[in-house]
Amino acid sequence: MSNRQGNIKIEVNLFVCLTFIGIGLTGIDLTIEGLREAQNADYVFIDSYTSILPDGILNTLSSLIGKEVKPLRRADLEGQGLARIMELAKRSRVALLVAGDPFIATTHITLKIEAAKAGIPVKYKPSASIQTVIPGLTGLSSYKFGKSATIVFPDKGPNNVAYETVKDNKSRGLHTLLYLDLEIESSRAMTINEGIKILLELEDEKGEGVISSDMLVVGIARACWEDNVIKASKLSKILHYDFGPPPHVLIIPGSLHFMELEALKVFAGMEDY
Repeated sequence: MSNRQGNIKIEVNLFVCLTFIGIGLTGIDLTIEGLREAQNADYVFIDSYTSILPDGILNTLSSLIGKEVKPLRRADLEGQGLARIMELAKRSRVALLVAGDPFIATTHITLKIEAAKAGIPVKYKPSASIQTVIPGLTGLSSYKFGKSATIVFPDKGPNNVAYETVKDNKSRGLHTLLYLDLEIESSRAMTINEGIKILLELEDEKGEGVISSDMLVVGIARACWEDNVIKASKLSKILHYDFGPPPHVLIIPGSLHFMELEALKVFAGMEDY
């Protein structure tokens, strides 16, 4: 197919492309457009290392799309593995399924850049991410969230960034979303309880009054899954609360509007605070 713009002739090959398709938090929250793109692709892959998805989702997606969905590990999207994906996309239609929204993770931004540099047409079919569903799950206002951060496993180094992020957001009355470290290939996934312990240890070291046992926190486990858990309470109580298996995230609220307080009572079982 060709398209003329002034004196410039642009050649567009409709039969090659790399399409990033968000599958939401449940793994089957594709948009109609996303599903159509996956069904029309010659190859369908799924990023299996940046998030946890419900059991059996690979078979469910394969049945829904009508073709095999091949899981990719980290090595498949780096170095020689990435080069192979790019070569496929230069001569066929390749779809990459990603949990949540594809471009929340910087990994996929890098892939998009590399594809564009290689002259490969790129398509993007978004879906819900943890950032977009939190207001609906908790009632916390989206515009009152500040910078987010990740609490990493201690053997990776100090968590100063997470601590300073909470400190800065609190000083401005903003909510903080804290991601919890996840290593799919080594079967490690941090829980809310572990994340809180790390924050308390940081507070013991720094002594700046950023984290306290009586502060309000909100824990979310398996967001949007059928068995999701949402609980708001004092940090000392959430520390010992059983959220079940990951994925987990932790929210430290800033200043709360009366409507947000009411929502946390109704949606997250918050006691009077």
